[in-house]
Amino acid sequence: MFKIMDPAPTGPVAEHVYAVKDGMVSMFILTNGESVIAIDAGNGEASVRAELQKLPISPESVTHLFLTHSDGDHVGGLACFPNAHVYLSRDEEQMIDGTTARFFGRRRNRSIDRPYTLLDDGEVVTVGHIAVRAIATPGHTPGAMSYLVDGHVLFTGDTLRLRDGRAQTFIRWINMDTAAQKASIHKLARLQGVTLLCTAHTGCTANWDHALERWRVGPA
Repeated sequence: MFKIMDPAPTGPVAEHVYAVKDGMVSMFILTNGESVIAIDAGNGEASVRAELQKLPISPESVTHLFLTHSDGDHVGGLACFPNAHVYLSRDEEQMIDGTTARFFGRRRNRSIDRPYTLLDDGEVVTVGHIAVRAIATPGHTPGAMSYLVDGHVLFTGDTLRLRDGRAQTFIRWINMDTAAQKASIHKLARLQGVTLLCTAHTGCTANWDHALERWRVGPA
């Protein structure tokens, strides 16, 4: 039976790539032996700290943390990474400054109470020898962003979910604009050279062609 939420368990996902499972969501940590970065921050500080103890990486060594978006289950453990500078999409700032609300205007995402840098589509952040390319993939939220690391490891947050190894849109009632999300997945499908795809709630796959095959036709 297909699980709607089936996040990657805490531990190595690939060489130099680690998942940190926090209930229904996974965040990720990457290192090349010199630099350490994180993608998202999990759901809660205590639970993330407990899971981090299973990894051979100190959370204090994380210097850059890239948010796919600002929902609570992706920012809840930020305090676990005291030395990390935070990055997020410029179009996501509306979700944390009180401008735009979630869930039909009923709830607002909390602000980020530390310095952060806003990223534009296509911008590249270099951390030591690690290159992180920001890819705007709106739909789940207006500023949802995916990150392509070193040209071949892709983190999509909630831009898509995997079912039987194939990409599909995320849960529609949680998305703010599923039509926009479909266009974002088509955009991602045009990427070349991806060897690992990691989602926040449905694990990872090394079979990029299988995952995105049906999305290679459609909107340009």
